[in-house]
Amino acid sequence: MMKLKKMGYTVICALLVASTMAGCTSAAKSTTADTTTAVGTTAQEQTTTAATTAAATTTASKEPVTLTILANQDWVTKPYMKAIWQLYEDKTGNKLDIQAVPIDSGETIMKTKFATGEISDIFMHFGGSGLAAYQPEKNFVDFSGAAWVADVQDYVLPQTKFNDKVYGLPFWEASISGVIYNTEIFDNLGLKMPTTQAEFMTACETIKNAGITPMYLACKDTWPLLYQYGVDNMFLDSAVLGKLNSNTLKYADIPAFKTMIQWYKDMADKGYFGDKFATNTYDGAPAALGEGKAAMMLSWDSYASSDLDTKYPGISSKFSIMPAFVGAVDGGSYEGPNVCLTFVNKNSKNVEAAKEYVAFMADPANYNQAFKDFGTTPVFKGETTNKTTSLYDSAAAVIAEKTVASTAWPSVIGFTQVEGAKYIQECMLGISSVDECIAAMDNDRIQIAKAQQTPGF
Repeated sequence: MMKLKKMGYTVICALLVASTMAGCTSAAKSTTADTTTAVGTTAQEQTTTAATTAAATTTASKEPVTLTILANQDWVTKPYMKAIWQLYEDKTGNKLDIQAVPIDSGETIMKTKFATGEISDIFMHFGGSGLAAYQPEKNFVDFSGAAWVADVQDYVLPQTKFNDKVYGLPFWEASISGVIYNTEIFDNLGLKMPTTQAEFMTACETIKNAGITPMYLACKDTWPLLYQYGVDNMFLDSAVLGKLNSNTLKYADIPAFKTMIQWYKDMADKGYFGDKFATNTYDGAPAALGEGKAAMMLSWDSYASSDLDTKYPGISSKFSIMPAFVGAVDGGSYEGPNVCLTFVNKNSKNVEAAKEYVAFMADPANYNQAFKDFGTTPVFKGETTNKTTSLYDSAAAVIAEKTVASTAWPSVIGFTQVEGAKYIQECMLGISSVDECIAAMDNDRIQIAKAQQTPGF
């Protein structure tokens, strides 16, 4: 069985002081479910020629090896990740050592490890400009010529690239993001899916008056503030994005950015995130939503099947997904797929085995087994065993009308989901003003761009 290594907070502190303490982490057996059902040939026959070619290159290493995988703790809990990892171990005889870092401080820990040269064989991370800190050209295998690249869906492929080269395999769910909501609560209160910001705020007030928290926000973990849902809309115009990325425009110069920060502040002040939102954690979300204590949450459609149904079987049937109303666009908007990628450390002593691991994941027979019956739109062209989520199906027409591309993560130089959200968090708690919050976010973004030696900064 693979080892799942969870790095505790005591160890984290030690790691930041002395990297040699990293070996003190404890190991525990994974709770991955058994997924050893034999793979048939039907799925392979349904896939593209390119995908089948990728499958043919998959071979087990001559001698069993143990590959290390560094990833955020939240990512390693995904059922399809557990399924592919178990399948890989069962079919190859190799082992996986999963090094999971805490959700809130994981980014800092991973950057520290890269800075000190403690790079795992395999690395998981989202793509885009935020990947620059990990120096893809220096550290990761270039998969641009891999056969599986042709099997990646066109709406996902851009996210696999850095400086026009493919570095990461998008083995992930392709979700539509917005606000998931309990339709039963809405129906009982006579509410319909909001179509404007004003209607959304009215719904929040009605839900609050009924003794239910309108929106669950895992504020303590910071990243679930998901302010990129608003940022996406601000930079759909390439000319505006170009000005921001060349330092001729700032967040502070964009009225919609201030409106978005004010939205978070107003939601907090009005009690729409609940009285104790500052201590809410991401782990507490399933219970809050599943038990009807909260009506909504900023999230994605597949969350209902991957996180809610696993704890409250069948409850996803009570949920739908509305556009994200975060102040930036009056009618709200959905965010298109944003996928986590799997990278190979090209300087690892196990680089060949790690490349074979990626080829294994890209094998249509294997990924179709891992994603079987999972609610997601397909990442691969040969992906046939998945199913669209009930949330997606219930809002398909609105999703088609109001979905915008994920822009903040892949395109805004210096964008940081966690660090930026910390300033919003401080604003919500009254520690700083809206203008001070934006100034701090601008400063961080500019410093990152300078560190990356971006022209104009």
